[in-house]
Amino acid sequence: MNRKAIGLAAVVLLLIVGGLYWLSPSDGGASSGAYSVDSGSEGADGMRASAVTPSSFKTGLEGLPGSLSDTEVDGEFEVDANGHLKITNGIRRIFDYFLSAVGEEPVESILARIRAYIRHKLPAGAAAEAEKILDGYIAYKRGLESVQQVAPPSNGQMDLDAVRYQMQQVQALRTQYLSPEVISAFFGDEDAYDRYTLARLGVMQNKQLSPAARAQQLAALEQQLPVALQESMKAINQYQNLQSLTEDWQARKGTPAELRQIRESLVGPEATDRLESLDRERSDWDRRMTSWLGERAAIMANASLGEQDRQRQVDAARLQHFQPAEIVRVGSLERMHDRGEKLP
Repeated sequence: MNRKAIGLAAVVLLLIVGGLYWLSPSDGGASSGAYSVDSGSEGADGMRASAVTPSSFKTGLEGLPGSLSDTEVDGEFEVDANGHLKITNGIRRIFDYFLSAVGEEPVESILARIRAYIRHKLPAGAAAEAEKILDGYIAYKRGLESVQQVAPPSNGQMDLDAVRYQMQQVQALRTQYLSPEVISAFFGDEDAYDRYTLARLGVMQNKQLSPAARAQQLAALEQQLPVALQESMKAINQYQNLQSLTEDWQARKGTPAELRQIRESLVGPEATDRLESLDRERSDWDRRMTSWLGERAAIMANASLGEQDRQRQVDAARLQHFQPAEIVRVGSLERMHDRGEKLP
């Protein structure tokens, strides 16, 4: 099994499941708006922090922290015909845009910014709905501190049961503070990718499956993703899965028919035909290089010739065996060979 690929997937999963903003609980209420920005810092618009307090926010964009300098708020609020807030992922992106400055100014000031921005952008009814969601979102973020973290992979193996338990904790925490509609809008794609990644790890760690069976299961898992995610991940997933299963096939000394089955399951018959054509080209190139390196070595070992004559013969023979466009590559491979490096 390709431990490097498994480790990479495990790290990706941990980043997705655990890579969240960790907000420390404050002594006061999150909506009190009574905390000032740390003195001495300067906002993105040049306003001194001492002049920017939560009570002075009108739009939430006054005296932005340096990390938000020259940026635009990510996401948009949307309102329906009845003046109610539409629940979209854009709401979360707005919240996270401001929350990305945690550490540059107090959490209480950041929350005051968000509330000011909400009230600036939305009518009263929709603004109240947005602030209620914000309260739940912040409570959820703070609750993440109690979620048990998954230990790093051991010997290339991720503890999938521990990852599942962590995901269940996170999902249960969301339901305490957020409505199903908000959870779906905020985390729907993220959860779908988490489930896919976890299932993918399970397939890759299952030693009882043949490479061909793994390829079929991985292709089926990818089809279960939302269409937008499928499109955005298709190329990288195909590459990772193909590379991992091909290495596994090589380690098992599998048959050509099995390799074709793996490829067809992952990329389809036409792409498999192209890969086989590349295999033939690569095999032909390797054969030519092996033959050439042997001939070159024989010329260089000819003690009856002087050094300059040997080099002239090598240069002339190289031009006979290779096209001009190939010479640079051949020269590079010769140098690697002379240094004792493994040729690609």
